[in-house]
Amino acid sequence: MSESTDISEVVGPTPHLEQVDPPHPFRSIFKTLVIAAILVTIAIGLYVYLAQKPPVASGEVLATTVYPIHTVLSNGTGNQEGMAGSAESYDQLLVLSKIRIRNQTDIPLFLQDIRSAIKLPDGTEQENVSASDNDMNRVFQAYPSLSYLRSPTIGRDITLTPGQFAEGLVIFNYPITKDQWDKLQTAKVVVSFKYQKNLELNITR
Repeated sequence: MSESTDISEVVGPTPHLEQVDPPHPFRSIFKTLVIAAILVTIAIGLYVYLAQKPPVASGEVLATTVYPIHTVLSNGTGNQEGMAGSAESYDQLLVLSKIRIRNQTDIPLFLQDIRSAIKLPDGTEQENVSASDNDMNRVFQAYPSLSYLRSPTIGRDITLTPGQFAEGLVIFNYPITKDQWDKLQTAKVVVSFKYQKNLELNITR
């Protein structure tokens, strides 16, 4: 008894390695660029997250009083009897704010200056440096009705140790009317420190 095994043969040409399509040369480059872009995005995100630091100082405007001043300047009498001389009017605004600032870092902060900045309805901006102690004395002498607001000031060039706070009165002067003030886009007190970013405090109107 004999056994036979049929082996089927594949008829036709066999595939050659050179006939298989090689990978597209730009496909691997595209993948590399995508991976690189993802890694760069992650790196930037980590840098921004780790580099962000809280402000060196915090603060607030505790109270603000606005005092409008309308001055009429006379140019003298006319040359003819009974003719009055011409007069010019001048408007200005005193802004008296009591502020508090605090060092919230573990290093000393060197206060450099205090000023205010306003933006008028037409978009123009004005800045004014806070009055010196001598100028403040002149303000309260000229306008005794404001004496009730008199309080200690925040001196220039003071040093705030870690955790220390300072509180005091600042006075600014602008050549605008009360109506213009009420229509301001923004009003803020700007506290400048040496070697650090400014601290901006909004003035509520």
